Amino acid sequence: MSGADAAPVDADASAAPVALSPTQLLEVVKGRLAAAFDGPVVVEGVVVEHRVANGGFMTVTLGDVEPVGRFPTRLAINMGPREARGVLPAALEPQTRVQAEGSIDLWINRAQVQVRATSLVRVGAATTREAYEAAQRAIVEERLGSVVPPLPLFLRRLLLLAPVGTTLGDLTRDLGGWQPPTIVHRSLPGDSPDLGALVARGVAATHDDGEGPFDLVAVMRGGAIEPISGWDDVGLLRAVDRLQRDGTPVLVAVGHADHTPLVYRVAGYGVRHTAEAGRWLADHNLRAAERIRGLDVVGPVLAARVAAERDRVARVRGALGDAVAARLADLRRRVATAAATLASFTRGMALVTAPDGGPAVLAPGATIVVETADATVTATIDTVHRHTAGDDGPPDRSAGGDGDG
Repeated sequence: MSGADAAPVDADASAAPVALSPTQLLEVVKGRLAAAFDGPVVVEGVVVEHRVANGGFMTVTLGDVEPVGRFPTRLAINMGPREARGVLPAALEPQTRVQAEGSIDLWINRAQVQVRATSLVRVGAATTREAYEAAQRAIVEERLGSVVPPLPLFLRRLLLLAPVGTTLGDLTRDLGGWQPPTIVHRSLPGDSPDLGALVARGVAATHDDGEGPFDLVAVMRGGAIEPISGWDDVGLLRAVDRLQRDGTPVLVAVGHADHTPLVYRVAGYGVRHTAEAGRWLADHNLRAAERIRGLDVVGPVLAARVAAERDRVARVRGALGDAVAARLADLRRRVATAAATLASFTRGMALVTAPDGGPAVLAPGATIVVETADATVTATIDTVHRHTAGDDGPPDRSAGGDGDG
């Protein structure tokens, strides 16, 4: 790491000062610093920028969480390709608070101190690549978020789990509309490795105080530079899933996040930030109010339609009754006519044959057999009157006709 030809020189404090070359002086400094840091170091700061070189080597520049002085301190964190692959992209976002662990690395020829890191994670949770991938597997294997309770028609009571301050202000700024819901607020950190447990305790505390149940639980955070590692934590994902399986809808809003936290894949309802959540809640209740007002208009129209349909059915029933009555009367008339015909046949109709049962011979002096319904008569024909076209029938016996047959 040094191109010096001269051997390192260590100055003796009791002797007279010795003139050193720049390289010699930096070698002395390197030796003393290396001896002071004989183990790993942990550095915490906020990401200023990062860059990836050819071959996968990565350099992350960190600054102080609270800069001091006119010229803020900048420290380079170097990582090899294998270590760089284990860093989550969210940990590289500008102003994200991170921790780096590694060893002191001294560049003598540039008089530069940096850290050769073996890990770099966001502060607030164990957000290693393995933990993130384990949470992703849990979503699939445990079917987290597969149960999404429907929202009630109207939201009357809301449990807000969020940091105090800006979050509540952003939420209520646009929460107007028609009869906004009652909000019960419980403080929740903007980021923590125990968000899941904190959410569960917050819900349980409200029920213990007699403030539940709620139509909706809103889990939110505001801010611009807070880390958001806890919102990927599997504990929070499971807590949200349990609420939804118990029938309580969950709304999440993780403000100012450059990547989409895993909690959005589990929660049934999500918006980008708290101000948008206020508008979302107000719009939901406003739509419910509009539907209720619409019923006031639709109700009379439906009542009129029902009354008109009732009248139509009554008319159809009346017309159908008249038709049935007329049909029955016609059938009665037909039955009476048939009965009269049968009676006439029984009284006056007869079958005329010859004595041997063959066809009767209709000639004077011939014998015929006349069978009626109640008698058989044998007679001899005296006269026969033949009907011709235009003939009006047999002679009138009352006027002294040709005789009887």
